[in-house]
Amino acid sequence: MSEEGELKIQLPDGRVITGKKLNFKPVKEDWNEYELEDGTRLYVKLVLVDVVRRDELSPIGEPVYQIISQNLVKVKASKEAIEEVTRRIKSSAKGPEFR
Repeated sequence: MSEEGELKIQLPDGRVITGKKLNFKPVKEDWNEYELEDGTRLYVKLVLVDVVRRDELSPIGEPVYQIISQNLVKVKASKEAIEEVTRRIKSSAKGPEFR
């Protein structure tokens, strides 16, 4: 019988390992900010969904953690990007161009 919180995980290589699902609480979740060449700003944040501590150690002797996460993305489009996309949409709406 499994202990409370114990999981069996089948890895892509077919091995089955055990681990324990851990509860957690967010301490700090910052946004990473990126500026694209067209001036648009992308904001990206990884949000943890689940954590499992596997019953194995890394090559340097530390516990191995497996996570499930989601990425949140928000965009602050530049005026240049909006204008360029609008132009491209309008030109493609005219149909294919033959030369």
